[in-house]
Amino acid sequence: MDFTRSVHSALGYEKMFQRAFSVKTEVYYQYLFGIPVDVFPSAFSLINQGSGFQRFFPERLVNEGTGQNYGVELTVQKYFDQSFFYLFTASLFESKYTGSDGLERNTDFNGNYAFNFLAGKEFKIKDKNVLSAGIGITTAGGRRYGFVNVEATEAANELVYLDSMFNERQFRNYFRLDFRFTYKINTPKLTHEIGLDLVNILNTQNILALAYAPNLIDPSAEPIAERMQLGFLPIFYYRVDFRLNKIADKRKQSIGQ
Repeated sequence: MDFTRSVHSALGYEKMFQRAFSVKTEVYYQYLFGIPVDVFPSAFSLINQGSGFQRFFPERLVNEGTGQNYGVELTVQKYFDQSFFYLFTASLFESKYTGSDGLERNTDFNGNYAFNFLAGKEFKIKDKNVLSAGIGITTAGGRRYGFVNVEATEAANELVYLDSMFNERQFRNYFRLDFRFTYKINTPKLTHEIGLDLVNILNTQNILALAYAPNLIDPSAEPIAERMQLGFLPIFYYRVDFRLNKIADKRKQSIGQ
């Protein structure tokens, strides 16, 4: 196989405002070519590898596949100022590819949209102590998948999809809400940080991947089962940061004396 190649183009505009506030927009187009595909007509393309955990054993491949990604992005950001910041990003996009059968399909990654929001606020406690609170919200379109070839799947003992209507189905939309709380105690030589991360606090059941799971009651049914991503996870931590610059200064002073 030869290298896969791509051509990128983008046009952006950014506006800076007072109070460390900015808005940025961008439109882009990416054309990919020389993508490895089967020598015979099929929906397989190496462009989809890496989106899941399925093994694949392709036959001879040739660099004749193509793909394209295009979309628009928006970023609204308030930089950390007056102990507060926030960041909002939005992306609307299409991700398509063409296999050796000449048909254009959705790539595995074509979720069509993604939105993110981050915000944080610091509260000064006494002279040297700081309490921080933050929030993170992410939502995105689900990954693409197709219809299972039941006979081929049972023979291989792993999921094999039909070429017809490949990647016409989609996982449920992804959503996650996180919170973070930290308390910092600053001393001349050390900074103590006590933190609590509340990851996926709503315990949203997001799909990670599909797995081969025969249906014993109905053998003709699609032998698939959903594997979920991480649920609610509270993480408590304690961290100590050393002020090495001050320690080094004291060493220099001692050496000079």
